[in-house]
Amino acid sequence: MGLSPIWDVVFASALILKGYWYFSEKNARASVSAIRQTLFYLGLVLAFILLVGPVPHLAIRLFYVHMIQHIGLMMLISPLIVLGSPIKVASQSKYPVIYTLVHTLGRNRLFMQLFQAPVGFAIFLAVLILTHFSPLANAGMTNPNVHCLELIIFLLGGVIYYYPVMEGNPHPIFIPYANRVISLFAMMLPETMVGFFLYSGNKVLHSLPSTTSMSMGLSDQHKGGAIMWAMGMLIDTIWIVLAARDWFINEKFLSDSEGE
Repeated sequence: MGLSPIWDVVFASALILKGYWYFSEKNARASVSAIRQTLFYLGLVLAFILLVGPVPHLAIRLFYVHMIQHIGLMMLISPLIVLGSPIKVASQSKYPVIYTLVHTLGRNRLFMQLFQAPVGFAIFLAVLILTHFSPLANAGMTNPNVHCLELIIFLLGGVIYYYPVMEGNPHPIFIPYANRVISLFAMMLPETMVGFFLYSGNKVLHSLPSTTSMSMGLSDQHKGGAIMWAMGMLIDTIWIVLAARDWFINEKFLSDSEGE
């Protein structure tokens, strides 16, 4: 079983096209800080590393590499992309198709519900659980196409969750800063518990290649769980601090406005 090179082409093309579009929006990017632009490009570069080349091909055979993909896409790359203000740029796009699409979706009430903090939380949680403790988890380790579908789900689920709790883009539904910090704190629990269960479990939760023994598979699963447990908490702490900083800045702005 191996990953088709077609997926390398698909992911590479999508990421390069996304990067080219963002770079080409010179006027729209003028309203986005250099730091945010750098974070966006960093997110794309990291996504390229995890989705194209040796990493995704190894992830089909090694569970801990799959977990690196999961953590990277869902908890690191998706918030980096959100922080890069792509929707803010798209809302001022010089391309009529992109401009029209963003503003049309922005007025769609059903689509806007995706950016309710509780909805994003529920989607993120469902992806977290279903991709590790359901038949989808096993399919993702035995079927390369399902595996790649999981990678897309990781990225989309992460973007939907982080969009309303991060600054930098138009917010169709404003989420109070306190709720953002609470949401990020609350998400640490299921993330760390998933890592803990994978690390401490004495049963392999997915099918193994014929060349891999049960002990090797269990060791691989424990390694993946440890990575999830440790790295998830570390990355989450960064986003909590950032959300708390945004809250502090907003409170200071409101205080200064009232003083005037």
